[in-house]
Amino acid sequence: MSRRILYIAVLLVLMMTIGAKRGYAQDPHFSQFYANPLYLSPSLAGATDGGRMILNYRNQWPSISTAFTTYSISFDNFFPIFNSGLGFYLIQDNAGSAGLKTTNAAFQYSYNLIINDKWQVVPGIQFEYGNKAIDFTKLKFADEKIGGGSSGSWDRLGNEQANYMDLAASVFAYSPKYWAGLTVNHLAKPNYSFLGEEMKYDTKYTVYGGMNIWKERHRTSTVERSFSFSFRLQHQKKFNQADVGVYWHNSPMEVGIWYRGLPLGNEVKSSINQDAIVALLAYDLGPFRIGYSYDITISGLGTQSAGAHEISIIFEFNQRLSLRAAGSRPAVPCSSTANPLSSTKRKFKRKSRKIF
Repeated sequence: MSRRILYIAVLLVLMMTIGAKRGYAQDPHFSQFYANPLYLSPSLAGATDGGRMILNYRNQWPSISTAFTTYSISFDNFFPIFNSGLGFYLIQDNAGSAGLKTTNAAFQYSYNLIINDKWQVVPGIQFEYGNKAIDFTKLKFADEKIGGGSSGSWDRLGNEQANYMDLAASVFAYSPKYWAGLTVNHLAKPNYSFLGEEMKYDTKYTVYGGMNIWKERHRTSTVERSFSFSFRLQHQKKFNQADVGVYWHNSPMEVGIWYRGLPLGNEVKSSINQDAIVALLAYDLGPFRIGYSYDITISGLGTQSAGAHEISIIFEFNQRLSLRAAGSRPAVPCSSTANPLSSTKRKFKRKSRKIF
């Protein structure tokens, strides 16, 4: 393990939490963002035709001690009588040797609007509670070591926890071949400072979408093959990031590859955003979908960070087959059965409803 990388990671965590007055907060990140749909957008709450529970785990830079680990659990359900979806997620992000923990719990609501025979639009809203906590006893300051006594920096530390409320809104549109969505997070711009000062989240904008390039299904079996392209763009303050990739599905296996970064367009001075190449492997096992991805670091950290491991488990239950336009089991976007309809030649039924 490189001590230099460890010091940099710890310094970044401290700068984000108790550093300068004009700090920038960092939201948890998932490479398999379509395998954590509620975190991506409130509009995706109730995206299947029944209930769904999802577990996510991410271990970023495992070769760096106490770097970043993130856990997520979510549940959502579609209620056909109201043509609406309800969702809930709980996420905890652990970062740094000072035990910084960020916990977010969110409730979501979405409503499905049928525009015409091909297009549907799903607006969504989210109410969120957040908590940041840090263990001050694990912090070490330079003046404490140099003077051999107590640190004057301790006088600036006020609370070990910061609580806040937040809002998010979204809209998602899709047809049998195309889909696109917009999510706006931190509409309330909550204050997350431990120092009793003002350190607010900046509004974050996420645009995502894609297209089903081709799909085929054998008449004599349930085997499906498909190839899809998808993307995600994120903007917050002066920071921009892009995820661009493709999925190939040959039921029940799925393979994906992504590029994350944005070499051009960042407003941060001297910033070259080359982050990672993400490789994904997923397998459908009845009502379960298990996915594993690995981030191959291409930034300045190189191989010393050991990339990032991510695992997702999706379980769908109480699915109402009568609500689905084509009868195939729904899945997450850009997957084989992620297509809003299994055939672009079919039309929506007024009583049927299938986002993915």
